[in-house]
Amino acid sequence: MSIGLFDHKAGFSFVSYSRSIVKDNQNDFFIGCGSMIALNTFVIGYKKYLLKSFVDGYSVASLQKIYGMSGDSNAACISLGLEKRIWKIFFLNTGVNITHLLKDQEFLIFPSFNLNIRY
Repeated sequence: MSIGLFDHKAGFSFVSYSRSIVKDNQNDFFIGCGSMIALNTFVIGYKKYLLKSFVDGYSVASLQKIYGMSGDSNAACISLGLEKRIWKIFFLNTGVNITHLLKDQEFLIFPSFNLNIRY
C-alpha cells in the first residue's frame, strides 16, 4: 500500500495498492490500482532492483488503464527511484515517473514521493 504524491507502480495516485504475482530478491511482477478521487488507475508491471544497499535503487515498467472524469486512456510508464526502509514495514520512496499516454501520443514527466507500507 502506498500513500503520497503519485506512486512508482500505480502512477497517477494518492493512495494505491499493489500485489506481487511473482517476486524474488531482485525482481517483482505485480498488479495494482490507485486513486486520486477523480482519477483511477489499474496497472500491471515489472519492478527491477538495480542497487541493494543502504538505499535501494529500482526501475519500474508498467502498462496502465487510467479512468477519469474526462474518459479513459491507456498508458505505458517507466519509473526510476530510490527507496529506504525507515522501520520494519515502512519504506520511503522518491523518484521520477515518465508516462506515455498512447491515445494522445503525449509524454508526462512528474516526481513521486510516498510512504509504502508492506505486509
